[in-house]
This record gives sequence, C-alpha cells and structure tokens, in this order.
Amino acid sequence: MANFHYRAFQRSGRRVSGTIVAESERHARRLLKERQLLPQTVQPQVASGASWRLSSRWSQALSQRSLPTADLILVLRQQAILLQSGLPLDEALALTAEQAENQRQRLLVESWRAEIGQGRSLSEALARSPYQIAESVVAAVAVGEQGAHLETILERIADDLEQSADNRGTLTKALIYPATLVVTALLVLSVMMVWVVPKITAVFISSKRELPLITRAVVACSEFVQQWGLVLLLLAGVVAVGAALWLARGDNRRRWHAALLRLPLVGRWLLMANIADWSRSLGVLLAAGVPILAALKIAAAVVTNLQLRAALLAVIEKMRNGSSLQRSLAEAQLGSGFLVHMVGSGEASSELDKMLLRVSDYYQLRLNNAVELFLKLLNPAIIVAMGVMILTIVAAVMLPIMEMNNMV
Repeated sequence: MANFHYRAFQRSGRRVSGTIVAESERHARRLLKERQLLPQTVQPQVASGASWRLSSRWSQALSQRSLPTADLILVLRQQAILLQSGLPLDEALALTAEQAENQRQRLLVESWRAEIGQGRSLSEALARSPYQIAESVVAAVAVGEQGAHLETILERIADDLEQSADNRGTLTKALIYPATLVVTALLVLSVMMVWVVPKITAVFISSKRELPLITRAVVACSEFVQQWGLVLLLLAGVVAVGAALWLARGDNRRRWHAALLRLPLVGRWLLMANIADWSRSLGVLLAAGVPILAALKIAAAVVTNLQLRAALLAVIEKMRNGSSLQRSLAEAQLGSGFLVHMVGSGEASSELDKMLLRVSDYYQLRLNNAVELFLKLLNPAIIVAMGVMILTIVAAVMLPIMEMNNMV
C-alpha cells in the first residue's frame, strides 16, 4: 500500500484534493470513483527526503507548451462530431490523430489516447496534456463525462472558444494600426534626436549666435536623449521586471486588477469584456445540461480579472446558501444592472441559458462599438501629434537658417 495525492471534482463541480491509500494508481482512481469523485490527477506522494526534486505539478507546468486556440477548437469539434456519430472515444481519437493537420494536433491527440489507454478519463488526459489547456476546459469536460453528454459539452466548448478567439481577434486587428503609428513615431523621433538634430544644430551653435527659443528647446531635448536615453531604457526595464515580480504574487495581482476596474475608461471595457465571456460560457454550459453550481464554477475560471473572479465565486457560495442567482449578482455589486435584470428574467421564464447568451452578445457589441469609436478618435490624434512633433523639429532647424539669410 502507498499514499497517492489526488485532485478531483465533486458532482457539484467543486474541486477537492487530498491523499488516499491504495495499492496502485488505478486502485486509487477506483476508490475515488466509489466516493463519488471524478479524479483529475492521481500521483504517488513524494517522500520528504526527495524534496529537492521538482514536484510533478511544477515539472509538468515547465514542460507544457502553449497551443494555438485554433488547433484545440478543431480537435474538440472533430471529437464532438465523431462521438455524435456513435464512435467510441478511443476510435474517435485514433481517427482524429490520423487526420491531424499538423504535428501539434497529432501530438495532442496521441497524448490523450495514451492517457486513456492507461485507464484515465478524457478530462485527466487533458490535464496531463503536453500543451497547456485552460482549467475551465478541463473542468467542463469532467462534468460532461459525469453527466454522460460529453459530445454536447465538447461542441459547446469549441463554440465558446471560437467566439472568444473571434472577439480577441477583432480587438487585436483594430489595435495594430495605432500601435504601428506609435512605434513608427518613436523610432523617427529617436533617430532625429540622436543623429540628425545634433549634426545640423552643431553648425548654428558654433556660430555663437543666439538661437530661437524653439531651437534651444529642441537642442536641449536632443542632448537629454543622447545623455540619458540608455539610462531611461535600462530604468524602464528594471521597473518592468520589478512590476512583473510584484504581480507574480496573487494578492498583488488582485489589487492591480481591482485598480484597473476603477479606471474611467479601461475599467468599463474590462468589465464588459469579462462579463461577456462569463455570461457566454455560463449560458453554453447551462444549455448543455451542466448543473448550475458546476457551471458557475467553470465559468468563473474564464474571467481573467481576479477581482471579478472572486466576486463571481462568492456568488456561488451565496447560491449554496439558498439565494437566487439574480439576488447574488445584485449583492456582488458588479456594476452591471443589465446583467442582473436579464438573469432575473431568465430565472423567471426558465430560459436562463438564452438570456445569458443575449447578455454576452449585448456586452460584446457594446465593447466592440466603444473600442471602434475610441480608435476612430485615437488614430487621427496620433497622426496630428506626430505631425506637430516633426514640424517642431523642422521649424527648429529652419528658423536659424532663415535668420542667417535675412542677415545676409
């Protein structure tokens, strides 16, 4: 007999962990299932004398690589279609691996087959995947296996991931142009300040004539950039590294996320984006038949803002104590009256899943419109700012030349 450390899901969707005594890993899984637990990972407990080694969790995290969302969407959708056609899971995985479009998909599916061949469930296979897969996806698959509607869950997950990817892609494409303008402007100004302006103004300075105010200001800026430019870059790098280390702690990251939500414009965008993702995921899970408490736990993992995630997890605890979803959301004070109203209508009409999907569409549309309007104002503002800075440098160079010509 040996000790095994496990992580598992209860029927309600809550994750639990602990140790269990069993003869083997397979025996430990069987004992957990007898306790009405769905095991996610079961691993031999490492002896204290081996504490110098990396834990299996850390070694797995270090070995995992990122997987393009498009690959995961395609694999999950193929599995859903094949399972709906009546194929057993192992045969469906074999066919998907055979038809994989690239090496990443083939490696992913074959790793799942290998784990399932050792007696593990699909959710366990996803958790032990060589590629990083979101915890919300693993939890949703675990609930689907427990409720015997795995193919429906897989299809819903694929739809949800695809919608999220489309929304992120729209925002990313919209931000490419202004980002390119800003980078180009900084490069042009750096070149002019470090190389062009000093060479041209050196002639004027050597003449020992009094230079115009604008020329003196540009020369001072140029000298400052030459003298302190590298120092400022190094300082910015140190600040960035320090900020990353500070944010690595969960408490600090949550404080930062809370501060972001209080910002006048960005905070509203973050709220709309997270509520849109949460309501869509929750609606998809409820439509697939996932129990509401389990669906709420899974959907909360989709929320990237830790402050909002904590508020939504508190909603689950209030519902366990008998409160309705509408009342729990109202008490959470998320700043979204429309969400509370629509959830109340959904609960009253027994169409909560449909109402949540409408909420997601509403907030996503509002977010897209707000960002689009902001960028329409930002792009010309950046162009005007670039023009003003370049004209200032040109004027600083031309004014002394014009004064010298007038003197002649």
